[in-house]
Amino acid sequence: MKTYKNKYTYLLLYLITFFILVPLSQHNIYIQILVPFGFFFVIISAINTLNFSKKVIKFFFILAGLSLFTNLINIYDETYLSELLAVITNIFDCIFLILSIIAIYQKVHLETNVNNDVIRGGICIYIMLGILWYLFYKMIFFFDINAFHFPEFRKTSESINLLYFSFVTLTTVGYGDITPVNNFAMILSNLEGLCGQLFPAISIATLVSLYKK
Repeated sequence: MKTYKNKYTYLLLYLITFFILVPLSQHNIYIQILVPFGFFFVIISAINTLNFSKKVIKFFFILAGLSLFTNLINIYDETYLSELLAVITNIFDCIFLILSIIAIYQKVHLETNVNNDVIRGGICIYIMLGILWYLFYKMIFFFDINAFHFPEFRKTSESINLLYFSFVTLTTVGYGDITPVNNFAMILSNLEGLCGQLFPAISIATLVSLYKK
């Protein structure tokens, strides 16, 4: 029987793998193919943290498979229709991540003492927040290609730039090399910065209170 500990371990492993694969996929078609699979396993591991009925979980698995399929198609077919389909599946991916973040957060705060499970769960939430906002930015960029100002000298893809921007904003580093121009992008980046500051503060306070108990 699987435990939440194993689920968090695999989820964290897949999150780190996905985080590493994305920048490496820029000039390698084989790694580009691995990226959708990496995200697929992230979604599957995240779904396993949810306390829904088996029918709902199976439905989510089907949607995760659809997400994998559309992301793979989008590598070879960059037409408007395929990109629109990818955006639609990104919406479901966002729903998965939001539900998983809430589920893990609740389970972590139900713990009565500090353990490895609590720490792994907190790290998973933080990384998933960055990926969640990355998907938000991708959807905004689809409808407005001028939503972000990218440096002219940078030759990396928009997908890599947006993932980089998301985590730079989440960690409140703020290099300023990529800036949001679109109103929705500006508001979302502000919200991500707030999450990046509040979540660690709340998590540390929770860990300290659990440790004292």
